[in-house]
Amino acid sequence: MLACNRRLAPLLVAGLLSAGLAAPASSQAATCKLSGQKSQSLGPTYVVDARGNAGYNVRGTSCATGLRVVKGFHSCRLKHGKKGRCTTKVLGYSCTEKRPASLAGPLSFDGDVVCKRGTARVTHHYTQRL
Repeated sequence: MLACNRRLAPLLVAGLLSAGLAAPASSQAATCKLSGQKSQSLGPTYVVDARGNAGYNVRGTSCATGLRVVKGFHSCRLKHGKKGRCTTKVLGYSCTEKRPASLAGPLSFDGDVVCKRGTARVTHHYTQRL
C-alpha cells in the first residue's frame, strides 16, 4: 500500500500543476486564463491579460487570489459609477490604474491596472463600456 502511494504522489502533484490549482513560486509569473463569458462578468465589459487574451497576469501569488483581486478592484471602482476609481486597498493590495487618453471615447474607455502587495503582483487590462 505504501509503495502505491509513493507512485501516485507525483501524478497528483503533476495533475494539480496542469490544472492551475497550485500557486506559482514567488519569483514566477503566470498568465491566468478566463473564458470569454467569465471575462465579461468581473465588473467591466472585458478583462484581458498583457497579450490581449481573456485573462490576467500574476506574479508571486495564485490565479485564484488574482481573480479575487481583479473582482475586488472592479467592485470598488464601480461603487463610484462606471467611470469611478478605486482609492482603497483591495484584499491588502494597493492598486494603481492608468487610463490612456488615446483609448478613451464617448462610448468606452480602457484601463491598465497593477495591484501590488509586497512582491506579489496582479495585472490586467480592461475595457469599460459606458
